[in-house]
Amino acid sequence: MKISIGFNRHLEPDWLAQTASWVANGIEEQALKDRIDSMLESVFTSKVAKDKTRNLLFGIWNKLPKHIPGRFQSRGANLLMEYSEQHLVFHWGMMLAKYPFFSFVVAQIGKLTKLNDTFIYSQLEDRVTEQYGDTSTIKRSMQFVVRTLMNLEVLKNPKQGVYELNKAMSIVQPEIKGWLIEAIMLSNQSSSRSLSSINDDSVWFPFTLYFDASDVQSNRELEAHLQSSDTIVFL
Repeated sequence: MKISIGFNRHLEPDWLAQTASWVANGIEEQALKDRIDSMLESVFTSKVAKDKTRNLLFGIWNKLPKHIPGRFQSRGANLLMEYSEQHLVFHWGMMLAKYPFFSFVVAQIGKLTKLNDTFIYSQLEDRVTEQYGDTSTIKRSMQFVVRTLMNLEVLKNPKQGVYELNKAMSIVQPEIKGWLIEAIMLSNQSSSRSLSSINDDSVWFPFTLYFDASDVQSNRELEAHLQSSDTIVFL
């Protein structure tokens, strides 16, 4: 069975922010694609590269896979407009929810940097190719993810082959954290998950945050039930 990767270009924060802003203002489908095309026109000389970048931006902020409800997407865009200084968190949530390859790569970075804020690129490549296959397409897609993380100032590259985490962003607003809980559950396509496992997930490495039951209650799409010593979140 063919594995869908989808993350086939690097992205810039300004492109992501502008695309999200258009979605928040009700610009969707072909009208959104046309605006993205115009935004990228002066950036690319290659039509193929421009089209792939447009499709990825559209995929993150407008295209709805079967498991993603439109409410999740619209809330993400609206929250970004309200908390624009924390734009990274909303792009992150959308990419987690919609692109399993992105989610897998950043989870591996989180695991590699759990005890140390640096990782060696070859270690990441070994983990990704073991899961997805040792092909040039997979390796290029991984490079696009890592470069996007650098553009978003999540990572820095102090020397060849070595990457280091930038300072983590603190997230405290319950409505943002509730939306992120929904994002990770959509990413896993899970209908229930323990709150402790959500807190322990390695995809959160760019942020300083802790999820509790009140964050679940801030999101109407989620329910929390206490079972034994843990809280189970239902989507």
